[in-house]
Amino acid sequence: MKIKRYVAIILTMAILFVQVIPVSAGETSKTEWYEMVEEEFDVGEEYTTSAVPYTQYLVDVMTTLAKQSSSKVGIRADVYCSTVVKSISIKFYLQKLSGGNWVTVATGNASVSGVSSTGRSVTVSGLSSGTYRAKAKATVTDKYGYSESLTSITGSLSI
Repeated sequence: MKIKRYVAIILTMAILFVQVIPVSAGETSKTEWYEMVEEEFDVGEEYTTSAVPYTQYLVDVMTTLAKQSSSKVGIRADVYCSTVVKSISIKFYLQKLSGGNWVTVATGNASVSGVSSTGRSVTVSGLSSGTYRAKAKATVTDKYGYSESLTSITGSLSI
């Protein structure tokens, strides 16, 4: 009787662990691609995420995804450093959920020099309906050429 109980528990645990839905970031979509434009806009706090880094200069990168209309979103990245750095470069990615994978559908860049923090925004227009998220990779470089990066990803947003 105890053996049946142990077998039942093991089978139950196995069933629970097997029911995992894999989600991964896929390659860039060849069929759907959008243009990002650097543009200022006001964002709320509902789609903001941040990361806590273990870096020399980067203190925090906060990325926000905001719906601006039925086919337009804005992505904002705020980068904070512990001191003034030679340059801060930001690579923006807009990703769309497709078949359980996040596929990059737009990219953009922004950079500044001689600052300890910056906030940069881009917009993407003409989007089709779906679920999107944004990613921003900030890279800082000091006066000696040392560089470090940190990536921040937002939650998802349906259009």
